[in-house]
Amino acid sequence: MFDNPYKDHTVINALMRGGILPVEIRERLYDQWGDLGYVACYDCLEGRSSLCSKPPVRKFLSRIAAFFGADAAEHTFGCRAAQFAVLRAVREFCDMDGNYADIIVTDPNSHYSTNIAAEMNSFRVVEFPHDGYPTYTFPAEAYAEQIEKVKADTGKLPALAVVTHADPYYGNIAPVEDIGKICQDKGVPLMVNAAYTGGVAPVNMKEIGASFLTLSAHKSMMSLAPLGYVATTYEWTDRLFSTSRTVGSWTGRSFGKKIPNIFGCSVGGLPLISGMFSFPFVEKRIKNWDEELTKTNDFADKLEDIGDIMLLGQRPHRHHLLHFETPRFWELSKNKREKGFFIAKFMIRNGIVGLHRGMSKHVKMSVYGLTDDERKKVLDAFRELAGVLDA
Repeated sequence: MFDNPYKDHTVINALMRGGILPVEIRERLYDQWGDLGYVACYDCLEGRSSLCSKPPVRKFLSRIAAFFGADAAEHTFGCRAAQFAVLRAVREFCDMDGNYADIIVTDPNSHYSTNIAAEMNSFRVVEFPHDGYPTYTFPAEAYAEQIEKVKADTGKLPALAVVTHADPYYGNIAPVEDIGKICQDKGVPLMVNAAYTGGVAPVNMKEIGASFLTLSAHKSMMSLAPLGYVATTYEWTDRLFSTSRTVGSWTGRSFGKKIPNIFGCSVGGLPLISGMFSFPFVEKRIKNWDEELTKTNDFADKLEDIGDIMLLGQRPHRHHLLHFETPRFWELSKNKREKGFFIAKFMIRNGIVGLHRGMSKHVKMSVYGLTDDERKKVLDAFRELAGVLDA
């Protein structure tokens, strides 16, 4: 047996802050639904969890679609499975149509799972450069240029454009609305990876002009892992969510309710229930996004005031993921026995967890959703850390 040693710590990991379950539902979740793996499937009649009415999964997914400006949505095994579903649907369309190249255009800050999904579906990924240190941003026009380059090189349009709404490295917000207009004008479908935004910031795929939206519930929608969603417009619904057509050669078995692109049937256990319970809290909290950004930028300014610490990425920052360059900590930690591990261990001793162990040149973190007292606790810990390292 083992316990969670960080249960009572303040979490500042940027991957975790948006996924923390509301206190109000934790006891209810485990008391009522934590007894077995397929807990959502007691009353399943259709053989697919997304069609269940008890609990009301089907109705819930309709709410998810409406919330993000989509026409249809399915839950998935995380955002990476959502991306795979999109790339698989686009692969089939590309093979049938013949007018699109086996190429997708992505931003240079894309999550690795985008590239893996492309590789699994035999697409080549092409990128364009960002503007480098210290902002790492790019203009929407880079998509137009790259699309035209693919067309010039192959005689065909790329099969898909992908943009990472908030990137996982610097927390930069991409100009998704302008990119959406470009893709619509060029006739290239657009997938927006909103793993770090959907559920913490307002996101509407119709306003963006996207054909697909991929989401991570355990990163940004107060849910247990693994849980994600893939949402789309009516133009792509039948392709993305087409059901199985296979028939067993000897048994004659068929699986007409299963969706191959999401591996037949998706999560039917506690992660799905957690997402359903948490969704009303998600709907409410995005209204506070501007306030959260103000608090995030204020924290970043105060951390930089310690000295020899600099925020990378956009200014003012437009997302809760913060990436600091910390040469002060790097130089001073060289004299400590734990070297780069000293910073994370120091914070843990002070009741704060989430910094990447072994890193001292750079620090990635988030204070999203923390109270004023909790943010002060984190800031004071960094101030104390600077003093300890100086000693």
